[in-house]
Amino acid sequence: MRKTIAEKILASHTEDGKATAGEIVEASVDLLMVHEVLGSRIIPVLEEMCVEKVWDPERILVVNDHWAPAADIDSAEIHRRNREFVKRHKIKHFCDVDCGICHQVLPEKGLVKPGDLIIGSDSHSTTYGAFNAFSAGLAATDSAIIIATGSCWLKVPESIKLTIEGELPEMTMSKDLILQIISDLGSSYATYKSMEFHGSTIDNMTIASRMTLCNMSVEMGAKCSPMLVNEHVEEWLHNHAPDAKWKETQPDEDAEYIEHIAYDLDSNQLEPMVAIPHSPKNGRPVGEVEDIEVDQCFIGSCTNGRLEDLAIAAKILKGKKVAPHTRLIITPASRETYIQALQAGYIRIFMEAGGIVTNSTCGACVGGHLGVLGKGEIAISSTNRNFRGRMGHLDSKIFLASPATVAASAIHGKISDPRRF
Repeated sequence: MRKTIAEKILASHTEDGKATAGEIVEASVDLLMVHEVLGSRIIPVLEEMCVEKVWDPERILVVNDHWAPAADIDSAEIHRRNREFVKRHKIKHFCDVDCGICHQVLPEKGLVKPGDLIIGSDSHSTTYGAFNAFSAGLAATDSAIIIATGSCWLKVPESIKLTIEGELPEMTMSKDLILQIISDLGSSYATYKSMEFHGSTIDNMTIASRMTLCNMSVEMGAKCSPMLVNEHVEEWLHNHAPDAKWKETQPDEDAEYIEHIAYDLDSNQLEPMVAIPHSPKNGRPVGEVEDIEVDQCFIGSCTNGRLEDLAIAAKILKGKKVAPHTRLIITPASRETYIQALQAGYIRIFMEAGGIVTNSTCGACVGGHLGVLGKGEIAISSTNRNFRGRMGHLDSKIFLASPATVAASAIHGKISDPRRF
């Protein structure tokens, strides 16, 4: 047997039921997610291919999320083309600018299940590994081929087994954990590999925390990052996809991995981490970068804009004020998340602290709008990338951290250890 999760899921989606690491296979896709790249790059490819009919209008999700609502004429035109495409091809699943960020909206709509093969036109489509899926991002041409045929060519990735045991210390989050892992292993360590997450830490982890790990696995180059099903996944599927039929995909006991890596959080206590410019691999314990003044603090994105992220930020900010000359911008990951945060009282806490709460969008994370950085400005952000120019001017700087660290930094106006709160 000796098959990993990635090999088993891909095998179940091939005509002959076979998939071994290193092979090239043609796999049938369960769901394709596309966002603004549909209107900007995929539709022109489809026109060149003379595609007049999509493969399955019920298995495509179109999301307008990166510039939502449209930030300029160009993004408005992209959104218009997406809407026309959805209408013309009778696409069943469409989320316009009022829905939220694709990687949060897709599971909220019950469109991801264990064992699925999901492709997205976005690199952070690795996020759905949290649900025991093989999920990966592909570029415009590959996405166009899937729209036309429902299948794609994939090289079956080799697999790395990452086992994490123990409990996260207080005021540390899965974001701190993944920043530590990336800083230990490097940004190219898992290039085109399946990064399987195992261990008691993962077994006990919430949906939101699991999604954060899988989301940022691509910052190590991972092709996919499947996890096993836990009780939180079961509860999520019961609530969001009650009629769906699914079966967990488990690796064989003698599955063949190219490497085993282990973390013991009880023996080696994890600290709040901050990735300094200009790479997620530049992780440092917060104590090494404390007191760097920041112009903007951002909490949001497909990495850390979920309810538990807003909850810990609200816990820290309650009854306090954002430092003078510091901007705090908070962007819930979806409309559903926004409503839940509103009902829990978090939005009021943010507003009373002096924060700005935006609609659900990629917005500031991609330097699109609602928080673009100017020349020389410094931001601490709960997003996934701090590449030069990612959030605005090429001469701005981005420090990556957990929502807890960002919230603490907003109060002091400089990078701060959330454990003080």
